[in-house]
Amino acid sequence: MAVARLPSNFRKIREVARHPCDSISLGHLLRNTRPDTPSLIRAARWLQVQLPVRFARRIEDFVQLPHVVVSNPHINNVLQTYLDTFDAVNAFGEIHTEVEMEEFRHLINAHMAKHGDGTRLVAEGYRQIRHAFPHMILDEFLHGHFTSRIATRILMENFVIMHNSQEGYIGVVRQGMKPLKVIQGLAQELTRLTQNIYGTSPEVEYRGNLDCTLDYIPRHVSYMVQEVLKNALRATVERHQARVKNFEALPPVVVELQKGDVHVIIKISDQGGGMPKRLQQEAWQYGWTTVGDDDPTDEAQPLGRSEYNLKTELAGFGFGLPLTRLHAQYFGGDVFMQALPGHGTDMYLLLTHLKEGTPSTEIDDLSTILEKGKASGLQ
Repeated sequence: MAVARLPSNFRKIREVARHPCDSISLGHLLRNTRPDTPSLIRAARWLQVQLPVRFARRIEDFVQLPHVVVSNPHINNVLQTYLDTFDAVNAFGEIHTEVEMEEFRHLINAHMAKHGDGTRLVAEGYRQIRHAFPHMILDEFLHGHFTSRIATRILMENFVIMHNSQEGYIGVVRQGMKPLKVIQGLAQELTRLTQNIYGTSPEVEYRGNLDCTLDYIPRHVSYMVQEVLKNALRATVERHQARVKNFEALPPVVVELQKGDVHVIIKISDQGGGMPKRLQQEAWQYGWTTVGDDDPTDEAQPLGRSEYNLKTELAGFGFGLPLTRLHAQYFGGDVFMQALPGHGTDMYLLLTHLKEGTPSTEIDDLSTILEKGKASGLQ
């Protein structure tokens, strides 16, 4: 177990955490995403000031957690990564030239990669903590942590790709993206994974406005659809075990696309038995999962390590639904569940069009609201 102690530079962290956190709408970010050198230097300077504030506030959140949480090796690993990024960005010299800006871009790109496993590590750590302390609920901390994580990832990624503008993109936003292509690619991967675990998989059928387009961040769409789709595939197979044993066809998972004035709606329907009403609220809590706590290193357990890892890859650690909803709500969308106990589940993803100048890109996002609330609490 890692030993949890205050960082040696905690006084500096607390000082930076009390600096103002500039709010920035997605629209403002997109309007200032230009590849000319003066724009890049301005963006680098802004990020150099603002990232340490955001990371300092998250570090403060970490160190206020119970000792048993911060001492968990996975959680502690994430905290150390936040400390490393805070130190690296805060210590970087003033940015005046194109060369200094390029060095800063490489630094940001490297640290963005370091944070790549952050969600998985927090999820694994939280699962271990809840296994030992079932009544320890950290939803408020996790909501703030992941809200900030989405924001800082957008800011860092947008800065990195400013240097090489791609056709059809404004920064991180893909213009005229076809959700169907994203969903089809994910369905192919997930049905293959389901086949490897269970020996069979439902087909995925597509209906509705299949040619609809959406301005959105592709990585966010992929994450949300992946989490909902893999739940539908797994539930369908496990509900229809008798058909699996008799080599009968499984009922399909149906994806329907529709386009409205404000949203694109992605409906994913399965016949996986639905969910009892008493569990439907619990499903939105961080760490709630129908997967057991079998330890793959325990030879007495029915699952071997490889099978356990595959099932965990498909089922996750119980973070999929709350994070899907958080991603959707971040820009004014949402996720709804219509569970029909004994039959199946309809999941609705409402994704807001992120066209520059529309209300969804100019209002305060969830991170801005979080930081404003955090600032008032630090006074």
